[in-house]
Amino acid sequence: MHWVFLLLAILGEVAGTTSMKLLVSAGHPWAGTLVVTAMIGLSYVLLSQATLRIPIAMANAFWEGLGMILIATVSWLWLDEQIQPMQAAAIALAVVGIVILNIGHHRQESQV
Repeated sequence: MHWVFLLLAILGEVAGTTSMKLLVSAGHPWAGTLVVTAMIGLSYVLLSQATLRIPIAMANAFWEGLGMILIATVSWLWLDEQIQPMQAAAIALAVVGIVILNIGHHRQESQV
């Protein structure tokens, strides 16, 4: 269940950030600010539940890393924003970092 909380926290962050962009672009900065504040708040509540079982370093890496990757993907596919080669490389490095952190966590658990 803790992974479900983490996934929902990530999706909440992505939904909030995307909604903010859409609302602010449509001329509703206050609505965008309120929506993103509520969604990030909900995301933190869900993240706190995930960290009851997932180490905080790992949960935060997944939350921030996957959130960034999904937000970049949504902005590219849905909001017609460009991703430059250096930005794509940074996203790839984030994926590598998440994978390495996950491998390290599993190795640490197997030694305990």
